[in-house]
Amino acid sequence: MDEHNVHHFWGISPALDLGSLLPTGDGAADLPVDQPLRFLQVAPYDARHTLTTIARASRHPALASSQQPVSLVVWEDCPEGLARHVLLAAVLLDGGVPAKQRAELLLELHGNAVLRQRAAEYLDEKARQLEALFVGLAAGQPPPTGPEAECRGLAALAQMLDLSLLKFQEKDLIVEALQRWRIPAAAPTTAAAAAAVPPYDMVGAWDGRCRKVYGERYDFRRNMVDWDYHMRLQPAGTPGCDPAAGSIIHFHHFRHWRLHGVAHELRDSAYNAANRSLLSTAYGRTKEFKDRSGKDVGRSVSAWGFWGDVLNSPYHCFGTACEERGFYTITNKQFVRTAVDVAEHNIMALLHELRTGQRLALGEGQEAHRAKVARGPTTIEDLTSSSAAAAAGAAPAEAAEAAGEAGEAAGAADSGAGGGEAAAGASGSTGAAAAVKEDGVREDWTAGATTAGAGAGQAVAEGQEAPGAPDPAAAAAAAAPTSTSTPAAPAAASTSSAAPTYSSGGRAQVAKAMAAAAAAAAGAAAAGASSSGGRGDAAAAAAPATATPAASSSSGAAGEAAAVAAGSGSGEPASTAPVDEAARQKMAAEEAAVRAAEAALDAAGRARAVRFRLVLVTGDLTKAVTGRAKYAGAFCGLSLGHRHTHLLEPQHRLAAAAAPGARLVAENARHVLQLSSEQAALFSTKMDELAAAGGWRPLPAGQWPDGVTAAAAVYFKPAAAGAAVAQ
Repeated sequence: MDEHNVHHFWGISPALDLGSLLPTGDGAADLPVDQPLRFLQVAPYDARHTLTTIARASRHPALASSQQPVSLVVWEDCPEGLARHVLLAAVLLDGGVPAKQRAELLLELHGNAVLRQRAAEYLDEKARQLEALFVGLAAGQPPPTGPEAECRGLAALAQMLDLSLLKFQEKDLIVEALQRWRIPAAAPTTAAAAAAVPPYDMVGAWDGRCRKVYGERYDFRRNMVDWDYHMRLQPAGTPGCDPAAGSIIHFHHFRHWRLHGVAHELRDSAYNAANRSLLSTAYGRTKEFKDRSGKDVGRSVSAWGFWGDVLNSPYHCFGTACEERGFYTITNKQFVRTAVDVAEHNIMALLHELRTGQRLALGEGQEAHRAKVARGPTTIEDLTSSSAAAAAGAAPAEAAEAAGEAGEAAGAADSGAGGGEAAAGASGSTGAAAAVKEDGVREDWTAGATTAGAGAGQAVAEGQEAPGAPDPAAAAAAAAPTSTSTPAAPAAASTSSAAPTYSSGGRAQVAKAMAAAAAAAAGAAAAGASSSGGRGDAAAAAAPATATPAASSSSGAAGEAAAVAAGSGSGEPASTAPVDEAARQKMAAEEAAVRAAEAALDAAGRARAVRFRLVLVTGDLTKAVTGRAKYAGAFCGLSLGHRHTHLLEPQHRLAAAAAPGARLVAENARHVLQLSSEQAALFSTKMDELAAAGGWRPLPAGQWPDGVTAAAAVYFKPAAAGAAVAQ
C-alpha cells in the first residue's frame, strides 16, 4: 500500500451503528447491569460511527433504557485525528446553524481539502470554541453555561467529553492542533505570531502529495485516475446492489476529488480556503548517516503539513450505503443518483433522527434527494453563459436607474421634489439587490447571535431554504414601532437590500402579498395624484420597478420599503399602513413559531446526545485501555480500521478487553485502490489469520448486524475462549 500515507482522516467503509452490535433476544441478558455499556473504536479515522450511533440510539432498547451514560472510547494514533473527531461531533450539535447548512458544513469539513471562505471562517470559530473547551476541561473548570453555550452545543459537548485517559502532553498536542486551525491574520504584528499560525497553501500541498504518489507518471495522472476508477473502484460495486451496475460514486466526482481535493461541491462558490483540520504533524529521522545495521540514525525531525490520503476518496463513509432504496434506482445501466446525493441525504437523516427520535423516510410519491448542480471546472460554455446572465441581470438595474433619474428630474421640476427622490432611491436599491441575486451567489450566514426565547440567530443566503433560522432584523422590526414618515423610507430600503435574509414557505407568500398590495396601492395613489403633474408620474413609474424584485425575493422588507416610498411620493402614506402592519405581524408570528420549533428540536437532540460519553485515547492502546484490568471484558462492541489490522495480534489484547460474545467489525482492503483484487483477497485472508490468533472467530454472514457491508469483516469472541485469552 501507499507508504506515504502518514495520517488518515476518513475510513473506506460505510458508517456503522455500534448499537446494532449489541445482542438481542435471549442474548440481551448477557449485557452488563452494574456498569455502563462500552464500545471501543480503534482507529475509525473519522467520527462517522460516533455520529451514527448517537443519532440512532432510539432504535435500540438497550441504549434507550440504559441507566448510565454509554461510553464511546475512541483511539487514534495522532492527536489531530481526535481533534477532528470532536470537531465533527461539535458541528452535528451546533444549533446556531440551520440544519441544511449544518449538513453541508459537516460534509465539507469531512472530505474537502479546500473550503468555501464561509466554511473556513466557521472552522476558525469552532477551533477557538473547542480550544477554550479543552483548556477548561483539562484545568478542571466547570462546563460553559448560558444561552450561547447551550445553543451552540458547547454545554452538551462538555458533558460528553472524557479526557481522563489522556496524558497532559497529549492534551497539549490536541490544543496545539486546534490552535493551528485558526485562520492566520492578514498582517501578523510580530514575527512570533506569524510563525505560530503560518499561511498554508493547500492547493500546492495537494499537488505536492500527488507528485510524490504518482512519481514519474504525474503528467499522466488523469489516465491513472481513470484506471483506478474503472479497474479497481467500479468492479467493487455498491453495497446491496448488483456488482454489474458498478459504483454509485460517479466518475466525474471521483476524478474531481483526485485532481483537486474537493469531494462535495455543494454550492456554486469558490473553494479556495485551506481545510486546516486536515493538517497534521509527521515525525521521522533524517537520512544523514546509517549505523552498522544499515538503519537511519539521523536527527529526529517533525514536519507539519498535509499528510492525508490522495488516492482513496471519502465517499465510502456517508455516500455509498443508504437505508432508502430509492437512491439505488438504475436507468440505462447506471445509477440515477450519485454518492453526493446519498451523502447529503444520510447526514440530513442523522440530523432528523437525532432531533426527532424517528427515522427520516420518503413519503409516498416523493423522489429521492438530488444534490444541487455545482459549478465544477470552468469551461468556455460556462464563461459564455455567465456573461449572458450578467448582461440579462444588468438590464433591470439599468431600467431602475433610468426610472430613478426620471423621478429625480420630475421631482426637481416640481416643488415636491422630495417624494420623487424617495421613490427613485427605493427603486434603485431593490433593483440592485435583484441584480445581485440573479447574477451571483450570496450565501452569507452568521451563527451565534442568540435571541431571547428562540435559541440562536443567524443569517442565511437569499433564496436558500432555512426553516427555523431566526432573523434578528425581522424580530427587531416587529418589536419596534413602525414609522411611515417620508425620511425613513430610504433607510428601510437600503437596509433590506444590504442585509442577508431568511426564507421559509410562509414568509415567501407574505412577501408576495405585500408586494402585490404595494403595487396596487402605488397604482391607486398615482391615479389619485394625477392632478399634481410630474410627481405622480414619477411615483407611478417607480412603483412597478420596485414591486417586481420584491415579489421574487424571499424577504418582505423590500416590498414594505417600496410601499412606503410610493405612498410618500403620492402624498397618501396612511393608505397602506394597516395592510403592511398586519402582514408584518403575521410574518413575525410565523418566524417566532418556526424558531421556537427548531430550538426545541435542537434541544431534544442535545438531550439525547448527552447520554453518551466520548472518551478520547491516543498513544499506546495496550497501556491505556486493553491492558488495564479495569477494562477486561468491558466492551460490548468494537470497530477496527484497515490500516491497524496488526492490532488483532494477541499482544495487543483486544479480545481480552471484549466481553464474551462481543462483535468486532474490521475494515478490509476491498476499497483500497493501491491493491488489486487478488491482493485485497490476500489482505482479508491475513486479517482472518490474525483474528484467529488473537482469539476471535468469524461470524457467519447471515448473522451480520444491519449496516455492515462487504467492505468489512465481522468477528465475535466466543465465551469459552474468554478465560484463555485473558491470561
